[in-house]
Amino acid sequence: MDDFGVDRTELNGSLISLEFGQGGRITSMWASDPNLPEEGDEFQFVLGPVNFGEEVAEDYYPGTFLVGARMSPNEPWIVSRGADAESFGEDPGVVEFEYELSLLPELRATGKYYEIPGPIPVIAWDLRLANRGTQSIEIGELAFPFALNNLYEGFGRTEQGAKNLLNDRVVIHKFIGGAASWLFAQRLTAEPPGLLVMPGEDTGWEFFAHAPSSLQAPFRWEGVPIVYVHSKATIEREGWSEWANGHSSIILEPGDSKSYQTRFVPTERDRYDAMSSTLALLGQPTIKLLTAAVAPADVGIAVEVTGATPTRFIPEKPAILETDADEEGGFCFVKPGGSGPMRLDFEDTRGRKSHVHLLFTEPIDQLIRSRADYIVSKQIHNEPGSSLDHAILVANTKTGNRLVHPDEYTGPFAVEGGLGDALFLAEKNSIYPDRAQIQVLDQFIDGFLRDDLQNPGDLTVGSAFADTRGVALNYSRPHVYPIVFNLYHAMYRVARVFGETARDSKEYLALAAGTALAMVRYGIPRQGRAMGFPGYSRIFSLLADLSDEEMHDEVDKLMPFVSLRAEDLLKRENPYQPGALPDSGVFEEVFTAARYLNDERRQDQALRGAYALRSLAPSWWWYGSDPRQWDEQENGFFPLPSDHGELCLGYTGPENSLMFFEMLDRDYSFLPEAYMRLAFGGMLGVWALVGKDGAASMAYCPDPASRHFGFSPLTGDLGMSLFHYLRGAGSYVLPSRLYGVFTFGCHFEVDEKEYTVRPWDGVGRRVVMRQVGAEFTTSVGKIKELKLDVRKRWASLLLENPADKDLRVELRIRGLWGRRFLILGEIAEAHDGELAVAIPLAAHGVSRIEIQVKE
Repeated sequence: MDDFGVDRTELNGSLISLEFGQGGRITSMWASDPNLPEEGDEFQFVLGPVNFGEEVAEDYYPGTFLVGARMSPNEPWIVSRGADAESFGEDPGVVEFEYELSLLPELRATGKYYEIPGPIPVIAWDLRLANRGTQSIEIGELAFPFALNNLYEGFGRTEQGAKNLLNDRVVIHKFIGGAASWLFAQRLTAEPPGLLVMPGEDTGWEFFAHAPSSLQAPFRWEGVPIVYVHSKATIEREGWSEWANGHSSIILEPGDSKSYQTRFVPTERDRYDAMSSTLALLGQPTIKLLTAAVAPADVGIAVEVTGATPTRFIPEKPAILETDADEEGGFCFVKPGGSGPMRLDFEDTRGRKSHVHLLFTEPIDQLIRSRADYIVSKQIHNEPGSSLDHAILVANTKTGNRLVHPDEYTGPFAVEGGLGDALFLAEKNSIYPDRAQIQVLDQFIDGFLRDDLQNPGDLTVGSAFADTRGVALNYSRPHVYPIVFNLYHAMYRVARVFGETARDSKEYLALAAGTALAMVRYGIPRQGRAMGFPGYSRIFSLLADLSDEEMHDEVDKLMPFVSLRAEDLLKRENPYQPGALPDSGVFEEVFTAARYLNDERRQDQALRGAYALRSLAPSWWWYGSDPRQWDEQENGFFPLPSDHGELCLGYTGPENSLMFFEMLDRDYSFLPEAYMRLAFGGMLGVWALVGKDGAASMAYCPDPASRHFGFSPLTGDLGMSLFHYLRGAGSYVLPSRLYGVFTFGCHFEVDEKEYTVRPWDGVGRRVVMRQVGAEFTTSVGKIKELKLDVRKRWASLLLENPADKDLRVELRIRGLWGRRFLILGEIAEAHDGELAVAIPLAAHGVSRIEIQVKE
């Protein structure tokens, strides 16, 4: 710890002010809003004094560096940290240090801090390493830790405490991609300023990890990130497997030196993604992706580069590339030879090398079917006499075992994970019906859900078991209820579309309504009334179907509670429950409640809060991903070693993406491009977790220092992600001032006569052409192709029936230029601008449907 009262060295820049302590470390870093430097509040980004294990936060403050070196390949790596530093120089605009490396006296290390003027002033830190010995030195580790203000402890369990947490803490987004790398400390409120840290001249980052002791500490936080310029020594010393970018070292001959630069600049990454524009303006290689970092291999991914001019793109694996470049940047469309992860490197005209991490999947419709098959073949538990008989259980895909030990059911994780997979399976069968899977779902409902988990008397739902013989416990956990009422609602759709279920459609719908009513009556304790719960927002879809089925009694019972719930939710300014981690699962219900009550400000707040937690880092595990840390207090027993390592591609990804898509009907002109990219990434990222054989993972951890590293072998609560994808997926064609159109979930072509849309989203039941105000939806079946006259006088759809029996599809169309239409030889009339017709589809058949405007 620093001595109290000792004068400290300072550097005051135009937008950032630094205060230095022992060892030349930055003990405080105040940044101003770059848009309002004289008016906005300053924000302090460096972590306060915190102990974790035998280490203290000051050991990892910005300005600290770790060096690992050796004199011979046969010698062990010696790692040293600048424990002390002496300031020198007289220029008030420059701060210089001579660092002491006691374990590596052959290396001389000096540092220099100064401001680089320009349209955006930047604070630069130049670190110079020189070999002052008589032997060659191999530097195999050079790392920079950044203990920033991301500790979520120390706040009271009150409304004010939750507000202070939001205002005073950050989430740290990372991208480790060579010269294009960055860290971005984003305030939880999404308000400026944010802090952008990046490599400068002749510097790139190749690797990252968190300080292991920080991941083990009993705190609610992400830990302390450490970025590496050279990491060969780190990998060898720790015994970690090779990371995505490879690992380097450098040889310094006697008298040689090497300089490395780190830059600090305040910016924001909210509505208009000023972070990307700042990077490009500073001449940093800046990367944007379309449609996302995860996509089917037969679709491909577009990579756009600004801030630098690429000279060549180099794929890690064989791929077809379409490239272009000019003085403003470059473009590369990547279509690989097969599925799997791929690193795409590019070099620019300044000799810098950058990396992008992409992942290509099998076609999504194949993954949907494979995942369902895996659940039925691997995750069904048959044990007569056990409470888990006929249950769908969380599985370990590495061992093949299912979670069956009583200790694994003392918390809600195992119960909710199995329910989530059942929910996905039900939704899948409303799209791709399969008799055997429908039978499994009914056995699950009768043999497990209503026999052991949900009380058939009052429809309360348990979330834990004391043992595997008794019925469930803990009926007051609100999170479990939306999974169950959405499961019943999905079964209503299965029964209505395909049939051959144990109950008729209205009975499932009544059970869904009753479970939702049980949630608001019994499942929301006093402390849970004011926070959002994943999946609850689908209650409005349930209410719509109840109304369509004229089940007015159920609607009348639910509506007062739904309205009260929405009002309760918006009484609190902060969506987080006091004392809880920043939780991405709370936002979509807040957003939906705000839309229900026409509260524009709270809709915006929910979007800002949710997307502040998401990253635009062009790596498939980070792009559009909702972060998650395992919380034992919330989830209970975890059957594998765990810590605070970040779990990427969390279960809320598609759900929070739906907020963007739900705003397209009326607010599109106000939705920024950054939100669109974050929504696209969140929808598609989940498919990185599903293998071609249907085996699945609940999350991916990119941090080798974490016990969670790699794909989690547990299926976990992935089913909730997949359900929200299936419920909300569609093909979207959206206008763009710069790009012409953005597309999601489809191929799009246009000529002088017609628009053509070919969905690849895996569901194929919705096409939205926002730029021409046209929308096509089907109740069942898949739209294989849609052609629309540019004057909107006719449309042609190619519809497929994936079922093995004849079905009738309800086709709804908006946007055609007329009110009376010729379809299948008959005249149909639109009502309130919508044409609705029923069309027969033969089993496994494909039909061409022509619609002509007659009047």
